[in-house]
Amino acid sequence: MSVGRRLPPPADLALAGSLAVLGVVELQLSYPFEGTDRPGPLPLHVAVAIASAVVLAWRRRLPLLVAPIASVLLALETFAVVLPNVYVSSVVLVVALYSLVVYAPTWRSAVVPLVVVVVSGALMGAHDPVDAMGSAISFLLFDAVVVAAGVVVRRYRSRTESMRTERDHAAAEVLAVAAEERARIARELHDVVAHGMSVVALQAVGGRRVLESHPDQAREAFDTIERVTSECLDEMRRLLGILRADDVAPLAPQPTLAQIGGLVDHARAAGAHVDVTVTGEPRGLPPGVELTAYRIVQEALTNALKHAAGARVSLRLDYADESLVVEVVDDGPGGRGRQSQGHGLIGMRERVELFGGTLHVGPGTAGGFGVRACLPLSRVPT
Repeated sequence: MSVGRRLPPPADLALAGSLAVLGVVELQLSYPFEGTDRPGPLPLHVAVAIASAVVLAWRRRLPLLVAPIASVLLALETFAVVLPNVYVSSVVLVVALYSLVVYAPTWRSAVVPLVVVVVSGALMGAHDPVDAMGSAISFLLFDAVVVAAGVVVRRYRSRTESMRTERDHAAAEVLAVAAEERARIARELHDVVAHGMSVVALQAVGGRRVLESHPDQAREAFDTIERVTSECLDEMRRLLGILRADDVAPLAPQPTLAQIGGLVDHARAAGAHVDVTVTGEPRGLPPGVELTAYRIVQEALTNALKHAAGARVSLRLDYADESLVVEVVDDGPGGRGRQSQGHGLIGMRERVELFGGTLHVGPGTAGGFGVRACLPLSRVPT
C-alpha cells in the first residue's frame, strides 16, 4: 500500500492541523486565569487540545473511533484542568459528532460511539460550577441539532449515490445493448458478403466456360460480377466499422424488401389494420440497405402491435433516386414510454447510422406514433 493511501485526505489534515494550532493559541490567550498564578496552561492541557484536534484527520476513515476519542479527551480535559478550551473544543465536538453521523458504515454500528459522545458532552456540561443542569441540557440540545444536520446530509448523500448508481447502470445497459446490436448487424452483413462472394464465384466459373462459345452470356456474367463485387466492397467497408463479436453465426439467407409482405400479413393476423403504400420505382437495392429497411419495418410493426394493439398502421416505402425512405405510422397512443432506449430503438439507430442515414422516432403532431428512416443509396461510410 502506498503512503498516499495511508495518509488521510489533505483537507482533513489541514482541518486537524488548523484546529490544533488554534486550540493552543486559545489556551495561551486564556491565561493567567483568575484564581491561578500560572502564566500559561498545563502541558497536559496543551496535549489534550492537540490530540483531540489531530484525531479529526481520520474522521472519514474511522468515524466510529474518532468521535468517541475526541469527546472523551475533551471530557477528561474538563476534569483535569482549571480552564478548558471553549471555542475550539466546541468546533472539535461538532466536527467529530457530524462525521460520526454522516460517515459511519451503518446506523447500528454508530449507536455505541454516539452514546459515548452524548454522555461525554453531558458530563462536560454537568461540570459547570454555575449552572450544571442548564449546561448539560444545552450540550444535549446542541448534540441533537448536530445529529439532525448529519442525518439530513447522510440521506442526501445516499439519494445522490443511488441516483448516480442508477444512471451508471442505465448507461452500461445502453452500451451493452448497442454492442449486442452491432455484433448482430455485423453477423448479418457477414452473411450478405458471403452470399455475394458465392454469386461472384459461380458467375466467374460460368463466364469462363462460355467465354468463347457465347460471348454475350460471358459479358452478362462479367457485368454481374462487377455489380456484386462493388456491392460487397461497400458492405465490407461497413462491416469493418463495426466491433465484430468473436462468434460467427451460421450462414443463412437474409430477408429483403420482397419479404415485407410476410411481416404485414403477420401484423394483420394479430389485429392491426396495415395500409401499404409504395412510391417511386421499386428496384433492386444493395443487400445491406434492403436488410436494414426490412429490420426497421419489422421492429416498427412489432412496436405498434405491442403499444397500439388494434390501431391503424400506415407503412410507406419511397424509392427516390438517391435514397430509400421507410415510414411506419400508427394512430395509437403516442406516449413517452414508447421512446425508451430499448433494444429496438437502439438497433434501428445503429443500422441507420451505419449507412449514413437519418432516423426520426416519436409521437406525431396529430397523435399516434411514427418511425421514419431515410437511407442514402449512394453514400458509403468510410
